[in-house]
Amino acid sequence: MLIAHISDTHISAPDPEEPKFLERIRTLETFVAHINALEEKPDLVLHTGDVTHGGTPEYYAIVHSIMEKLGVPSYFSLGNRDKAANLVAGLGDLGGAKLADGFLIYSIDDFPVRLVAMDTQHSESNMGSTCEKRLKILDELLKEQPDTPTALFMHHPPFEITTSKYRFQFEDMELAEQLLEVIGRHKQVVHLFGGHAHRHYTYDLVGCHATLVPSLPVDNRLGDFEDGLKDHPLYLMHRWHPDTRSFESALHAADVDKP
Repeated sequence: MLIAHISDTHISAPDPEEPKFLERIRTLETFVAHINALEEKPDLVLHTGDVTHGGTPEYYAIVHSIMEKLGVPSYFSLGNRDKAANLVAGLGDLGGAKLADGFLIYSIDDFPVRLVAMDTQHSESNMGSTCEKRLKILDELLKEQPDTPTALFMHHPPFEITTSKYRFQFEDMELAEQLLEVIGRHKQVVHLFGGHAHRHYTYDLVGCHATLVPSLPVDNRLGDFEDGLKDHPLYLMHRWHPDTRSFESALHAADVDKP
């Protein structure tokens, strides 16, 4: 099982006064062309949120027109800049994103590792959050298949990012701890994929590993990267190793000429 992981594309309509928005569209197009040109293609693409920069149907239509060209399914979690209902309406047919009691929480059961999208959106803040209802939905989903290796993907990391100016990216760290407690109760959870920090970061949780991918576009990326990476769209490739029940992750530049 091979996963291509992107995040924080922040797509919106082109604006003559904001060249970065057109460049972000071109960046996503470059990524899709790059993936399609690979000799060994991933089984799926995970997008860990902030798919758009405002959540309008128009923005998701732009994303759909690009992502539908992928030869593999794509799955999305909810970022703080997204709108859940519009995301499902605009992109749900690409991989099956759907709502549970109004939240973007769903499972993908078609691969050796089960994938579960968790909704960490705060209704009034760019920071992450959760609630009793969401934690219950997640807990019940994880109880369905206790023996199947499972990875969660979400936008906001519920742990400290030591390399960031904003070390905690949940509004309430007690709620973050409650989320981690639910995850820790389910021993089949082997990995957590995330975004939001706009940087590459890894973290060892109790019982599993977490990986944050830098933003795909260059203009809103944070952190230091070597010369061969810093001016290119960046994504992570995660390869599942069933013998060790773990993912091996590597950072890649999306370059159409050099797949």
